[in-house]
Amino acid sequence: MSTEPRTAQVDVFVTKSLEIDEPDWCIGHRDDLAQYKVDITHYGPGTVVGANGFDLFSARLGQSPFADLATRDLVLYIEQIQFTASLNPDEVEALADALVQAATSLRALGHEFAAILARGDQ
Repeated sequence: MSTEPRTAQVDVFVTKSLEIDEPDWCIGHRDDLAQYKVDITHYGPGTVVGANGFDLFSARLGQSPFADLATRDLVLYIEQIQFTASLNPDEVEALADALVQAATSLRALGHEFAAILARGDQ
């Protein structure tokens, strides 16, 4: 039997604080416990897009400056809000109208975002 100590190599998840530059428009982070540097994303204030009492989308500026698979560019991050409903015919019409109005609102947000990029406000 050997008297030499046995060793093993074990991968560990090491955490430490990381100081990063934050854009003026960033309102904080959804999760202050990013597991990896590539997980860090800056988010701006959110806007709910919808009409007629239907909240359909959420939109906000977003940027992942250390991403390795996604873009590092400033983007308009849009989420579809979970929506399910049992509607009568009038409510279906109201939802259809809300979708048209939401499309108009999303186009306007896109134009505002294009103006931000053109000014270089990143």
